[in-house]
Amino acid sequence: MKTFTLLLCLLSFGIATAQQNPAPVKATTQKEWDELDKNFIALVDALVKGDKTKFLALSCKEVDCVDCVGAVEAAKGAVFVPAEFYFTVISQKFTESPVYKAMAKKGYSFSSVIVENFKPKVVPKDYPKDLKIYEVWVETYKKDEFAKGHPGTSHSFRFIKINGKFRFYGMTSIP
Repeated sequence: MKTFTLLLCLLSFGIATAQQNPAPVKATTQKEWDELDKNFIALVDALVKGDKTKFLALSCKEVDCVDCVGAVEAAKGAVFVPAEFYFTVISQKFTESPVYKAMAKKGYSFSSVIVENFKPKVVPKDYPKDLKIYEVWVETYKKDEFAKGHPGTSHSFRFIKINGKFRFYGMTSIP
């Protein structure tokens, strides 16, 4: 009976976790990853140089920023702010940020996820019902690197494809 109860608990936990955390999916081609890399480098370059026009051209009109002050919309874990506001806040001293320093030192990696039945207002009306997010991950701090007992932190620059072009969708982090 204990084995059955343990199995049932583990199965329930696994289902709940899968519903809260979308399963990662792989991009279909190397060309797609190369295109994402090119757009990510251009976005970082715009932040480093303080080029708001370039940043806005690479971004959705509103971007997801759960940690931003003055958020105007919250839905399914997303908080959207105008891209111009985001740029103003993030571009200030960007090269001094832990994220930039970690990216320059450690590099970055790619992944993607699909958020089922989520169609934020930043996508066109004809966008599919499931949102595919392409992520560029930066390991900001490894476990115990920032301070003893610190769990470590990673940040993700998130992109979506609109009309075949990558657009900066926002940023998120995980401990």
